[in-house]
Amino acid sequence: MKRLLSSITIVICLMLVTSCEVDNYDAPDATIQGAFFDHNGRPLQVEQGVEYIRMREVSWAKGDTSIFTGNRRIKLMQDGTYLHTKQFAGEYRMFPIDGNFFPYWDADDLERDGDDAGELVNISGVVSQNFTVTPYLTVEWIERPMVTPDNHIECAVRFIRNQKPGYEMPDVRFIRMQVSRTSYPSRGNDGDMFPSAMRLSNDQEGDIIRLRTAIPVKFTGIDYWVRVTMDCETAAGKPETNYPGIGQPNCSTIERIFVP
Repeated sequence: MKRLLSSITIVICLMLVTSCEVDNYDAPDATIQGAFFDHNGRPLQVEQGVEYIRMREVSWAKGDTSIFTGNRRIKLMQDGTYLHTKQFAGEYRMFPIDGNFFPYWDADDLERDGDDAGELVNISGVVSQNFTVTPYLTVEWIERPMVTPDNHIECAVRFIRNQKPGYEMPDVRFIRMQVSRTSYPSRGNDGDMFPSAMRLSNDQEGDIIRLRTAIPVKFTGIDYWVRVTMDCETAAGKPETNYPGIGQPNCSTIERIFVP
């Protein structure tokens, strides 16, 4: 029995010694940053934290195409920018995917969203990589948010449907007014202010759409942040318009308003 206990003790000690070895692999110290722009050169407005960039390292296997790393995603900030400061240096494929925009590839691109699709980026030190995409919709302010005498928030917008060569335009679906007491308005904010989405139709393109909070603001003497979002759906009878990211919202810029 003593010999058995001694053997177990030796094994455990060896395991502890092995597990305590120093990890001598260099920590990631490269930075990849950049921004998304729409087809007019304006920053692409998105919801905070959406994962619209797929990354795949292609350098670590040293040319052996039978070996590959798993894909991962990078998050965007609301103004379409991104910043990742803990990146291992190397060569990567960076590919915009599943976003509130038409597919990044050209309509006749046979590679589409395969493993070898995307921009080849050599990341070392601090590197910038921007992307230009065509959003499904452009949401424009006609009247920026204002406070009414009865303490409601009102605004007016219009939308423009965009089209990328070789692709069908999808149908618009819903519009939402997002009101928040932080600078991150989203669907999860004060739902009582604008409790449900309003249905849209393609016939409203270019029209002035007026929005008003359902109830007066709850607190005064503070700032509120307002954003309007719209999304699209597959066009009826046109399954070819079921593009990646079709349900992702296209967004206005975020406006801050002080409620006295």
